[in-house]
Amino acid sequence: MRAHVIERVLSDAQTFINGGAWVPPNIEGMAPFIPIQSDGELHRGYRSFIMPHVVGKPLKGAIERARGLAVGLIEGFRDKGTCDFTTDFAQHLPIEVFLSLVDLPSSDRPYLASLAEVVRMPSLEDRMDAFNKLHEYVARYVDERTANPGEDLISTIVNGTIMGRPMTRDEIVGECTQVLIGGLDTVASMMGFIAAHLAVNTPLRQRLIEEPRLIERKIDEIIRRFGVAAPARQAVADVEIDGVEVKKGDPVFVATMLHGLDDQRWTDPLVIDLDRSASGTDFRTFGSGPHRCPGAALARSEIILFLEEWLKRIPDYSLIPDQPMVVGSGSVTGVLSLPLQWKV
Repeated sequence: MRAHVIERVLSDAQTFINGGAWVPPNIEGMAPFIPIQSDGELHRGYRSFIMPHVVGKPLKGAIERARGLAVGLIEGFRDKGTCDFTTDFAQHLPIEVFLSLVDLPSSDRPYLASLAEVVRMPSLEDRMDAFNKLHEYVARYVDERTANPGEDLISTIVNGTIMGRPMTRDEIVGECTQVLIGGLDTVASMMGFIAAHLAVNTPLRQRLIEEPRLIERKIDEIIRRFGVAAPARQAVADVEIDGVEVKKGDPVFVATMLHGLDDQRWTDPLVIDLDRSASGTDFRTFGSGPHRCPGAALARSEIILFLEEWLKRIPDYSLIPDQPMVVGSGSVTGVLSLPLQWKV
């Protein structure tokens, strides 16, 4: 799938909708993801509850809380000379950010981390069980905030109205759960791919260490290289794309990472070029159009945080030859395990 095809599908929300077939298919009996699997005015309404909490002061507060955790985690295993980057570090930061946005205690993080790979659990039974546990976790706090609302994201959703009516409890729990799942999976996976790449690309890692200001200035180029999300769309009419006939009702799997890897759009796309000009409007790692990831700014800030704090404390590290990196795929391509080592 070429970059121009991805741009066409993601931007044409009239022809390619989110509310239809999903790839891979949802588990039978599972409620639709909100707001991802909705369209038009309904989607705009659901999305409006999230946006005020992932920009400005709430974003800054969530990142600073996560920064404290990042430092604590790294210091906790730095003297050991080894860690599993995914389970010991990357999974924890997005969860801490979620807990900050919904005003919940850090003590909930270990339980949520145990469910972090819900999207890629191998058996349908295990996946459904994990989703049910996430729903139950969220529902408890939804009921609590319904009775005693605050200024957090759950309270905003609980008190929201959609198309002139109050949100149903199923909608509220569904949207809060999707916000949680979005935080559990994509950012941690992107961090894993970046960490693995820097482990084997010493010149790039060294330049980021020597010129730390490049981390924030060139984060878009780094993100371009390591897209992980693969959302789905469904055609509502027969249409031809790049010579391919897509029939009404056909699902379309949109691997956004292929946009950043298209050699017809990018020179040497596999290379992270810190002298390249790349901005969030150039690549499609976070999607585009009405469904562009509402947490894009938050994700970007989390990855900057990770690079700043990790490279400051563990600048020289490598992969472990006899403990290979483990990845999985689906609607998100992610790093399930990334053993790393360094001298102490």
